[in-house]
Amino acid sequence: MEVTLRDLLAEIRNLSFLFYGYTVIWIIILGYAFTLSRREQNLRREVEELKKEVNSKQ
Repeated sequence: MEVTLRDLLAEIRNLSFLFYGYTVIWIIILGYAFTLSRREQNLRREVEELKKEVNSKQ
Protein backbone atom coordinates (compact mmCIF):
# COMPACT_ATOMS: atom_id res chain seq x y z
CA MET A 1 0.00 0.00 0.00
CA GLU A 2 1.52 3.23 -1.14
CA VAL A 3 0.62 6.48 0.56
CA THR A 4 0.93 9.42 -1.77
CA LEU A 5 1.48 13.01 -0.85
CA ARG A 6 -2.00 13.85 -2.11
CA ASP A 7 -3.55 11.26 0.25
CA LEU A 8 -1.52 12.58 3.15
CA LEU A 9 -2.56 16.18 2.45
CA ALA A 10 -6.21 15.11 2.20
CA GLU A 11 -5.97 13.43 5.63
CA ILE A 12 -4.35 16.52 7.14
CA ARG A 13 -7.09 18.70 5.63
CA ASN A 14 -9.76 16.42 7.07
CA LEU A 15 -8.15 16.61 10.49
CA SER A 16 -8.06 20.41 10.32
CA PHE A 17 -11.79 20.48 9.56
CA LEU A 18 -12.34 18.21 12.55
CA PHE A 19 -10.23 20.46 14.78
CA TYR A 20 -12.06 23.61 13.65
CA GLY A 21 -15.42 21.91 14.08
CA TYR A 22 -14.64 20.89 17.66
CA THR A 23 -13.26 24.36 18.37
CA VAL A 24 -16.50 25.99 17.21
CA ILE A 25 -18.58 23.56 19.26
CA TRP A 26 -16.54 24.24 22.42
CA ILE A 27 -16.81 28.00 21.90
CA ILE A 28 -20.60 27.65 21.62
CA ILE A 29 -20.78 25.47 24.75
CA LEU A 30 -18.59 27.85 26.77
CA GLY A 31 -20.60 30.85 25.58
CA TYR A 32 -23.83 29.14 26.60
CA ALA A 33 -22.41 28.25 30.02
CA PHE A 34 -21.26 31.86 30.48
CA THR A 35 -24.72 33.13 29.53
CA LEU A 36 -26.36 30.75 32.00
CA SER A 37 -24.05 31.84 34.81
CA ARG A 38 -24.79 35.52 34.13
CA ARG A 39 -28.54 34.82 34.16
CA GLU A 40 -28.17 32.91 37.43
CA GLN A 41 -26.30 35.83 39.01
CA ASN A 42 -29.01 38.24 37.89
CA LEU A 43 -31.75 35.98 39.28
CA ARG A 44 -29.94 35.60 42.61
CA ARG A 45 -29.55 39.37 42.84
CA GLU A 46 -33.24 39.85 42.08
CA VAL A 47 -34.27 37.27 44.70
CA GLU A 48 -32.11 39.03 47.31
CA GLU A 49 -33.70 42.38 46.43
CA LEU A 50 -37.17 40.87 46.72
CA LYS A 51 -36.29 39.32 50.11
CA LYS A 52 -35.10 42.71 51.37
CA GLU A 53 -38.28 44.35 50.09
CA VAL A 54 -40.49 41.78 51.80
CA ASN A 55 -38.55 42.05 55.06
CA SER A 56 -38.72 45.85 55.03
CA LYS A 57 -42.51 45.76 54.63
CA GLN A 58 -42.94 43.49 57.66
